[in-house]
Amino acid sequence: MNTLKTIVLFSIIQLLSFTNWSQDSEHFNGTLTYRIERVDVNDSSEAKMMIFARDSLLKIVNFSSEFGRQESITHLGYQKKYILIELEEGKFAIQMRDSLKDSNASYSFQSKRGHAKIAGLKGKKLLAHYELVKSDLSVVYTRKISSKYLGSFRNAPGLLIQYYVANDHGLYKYTLESIDYKTPPLAIFMIPSDYQKMSMDEFLEKTSNSERRIENN
Repeated sequence: MNTLKTIVLFSIIQLLSFTNWSQDSEHFNGTLTYRIERVDVNDSSEAKMMIFARDSLLKIVNFSSEFGRQESITHLGYQKKYILIELEEGKFAIQMRDSLKDSNASYSFQSKRGHAKIAGLKGKKLLAHYELVKSDLSVVYTRKISSKYLGSFRNAPGLLIQYYVANDHGLYKYTLESIDYKTPPLAIFMIPSDYQKMSMDEFLEKTSNSERRIENN
């Protein structure tokens, strides 16, 4: 009887371990939290990015003291993406076409020697060239998770766990702070019922009509 109990207990432990940890790079379930720092100037503003992944479902939430909260929900399988926007006119879920590859990317990667361990993940270094940055920058990626789960830089050989974003606002460094392998609840990938779904064209038309009404008043 004791032997049977031991076998059953061992089987349960193995099953639980399989549920939580048996993920290949193309099928990730969990939460990634990145710290965001502006590096081209001294900036004390705090920012985070959280990525919730449930296989083909992806939710990205950006928190910034400068820009507030920004959210997007993506279905990787259908290549559909919704940007959630809250305005005085109401709450909107703007549907956009999503691609698993970056077209006309303003960056490129080159092999580089070296490794780095970030948030418990061993990563490999790459040299990244950005059109808006004069010097090449060193970034780090892991092959354990597909680059598609970042929502950007999908041409990378794996998920970037330390990288840079260059835009009109400045140069920002993203560093993975933590990774949680618990599967996020399905509800967080649903568009809230108080949001209006519409295309980008419909959204632009609606906001332009609102602006015209304000001008007329």
